[in-house]
Amino acid sequence: MENRMKNLIKIGLLLSIFLSACTNIENTEEKPQVIVTLFPQYDMVRAIAQDKVNVELLLPAGVESHSYEPTPSTIININESDLFIYTSDIMETWINGLLSQLSNDGPIIVNSSNGVEYISHTDEHEHEEDNHETEYDPHFWLDPNNAKVMVNNITSGLIEMDPENETFYRQNETAYLDKLTELDNQWIDLFNRVKVKKIIYGGHFAFGYLAHRFDVQILSPYTGYSPDAEPSVSALAELIDIMKQNDIQTIFYEELIDPKIARTISEQTNAKIEVLHAAHNLSSEDMTKGLTYFDIMEMNIEKLKEALKYE
Repeated sequence: MENRMKNLIKIGLLLSIFLSACTNIENTEEKPQVIVTLFPQYDMVRAIAQDKVNVELLLPAGVESHSYEPTPSTIININESDLFIYTSDIMETWINGLLSQLSNDGPIIVNSSNGVEYISHTDEHEHEEDNHETEYDPHFWLDPNNAKVMVNNITSGLIEMDPENETFYRQNETAYLDKLTELDNQWIDLFNRVKVKKIIYGGHFAFGYLAHRFDVQILSPYTGYSPDAEPSVSALAELIDIMKQNDIQTIFYEELIDPKIARTISEQTNAKIEVLHAAHNLSSEDMTKGLTYFDIMEMNIEKLKEALKYE
């Protein structure tokens, strides 16, 4: 009798665990599924929607965004989601092909760049020839004012998908926008109080919007945004000369990229190399830590304070 009672208790416990697990799975599946293409949108969705949705970042942790290409399974997953948020057709050059393959009853689609005023490569580098093909900078989210536009677009998409929680989304949208205003004030303070207005960047152009807005030079051996481009020997030599002439002691490089160019320049100038994080994506370690867009930007500001001689 005693053994039978023990067995019944065990069966009861197992059944309870099983039902609990099924309930959790059911609750997870009931939440709207949101898929985003880049880390800034991921951070915005998880802050604005919190536990109301399941949000998935299309990029695997540690993958460099410019080299990413969607697979057939990617299209299936997006088609089965409730809301799909992409950066822009300038950042995701493959987006139009992907969107054409989604069904009519697929997800709500949000272009987070709607309303952003793009700047071009020639805006940042006026010495370029007039007949140079216009190349727009896709990294608009690094200016908090543009990030606010993204937040507005994302919140509108969440509300269209889930109108019952509009008040919740609007409240969190306001809180996020307030934090972006605080961040913007930090950028203003930084560039108002630095002695050096030149950032040496051993990577492809990423911080053009801030540079354009605050009249700061970003000097790079690269000539555009393409991840496949390679700097010329003359461009490297010119950059090394500028660093020596201006006593610039820090060279930055982009996240998730081998800093071979920055190392080459550092060897010739004894400059320190540092990551200037453009927040495309996070490493597995940083994703596990739960780093936010604001964490990344504040780390960038502290590094720039030292490099640009903040007073």
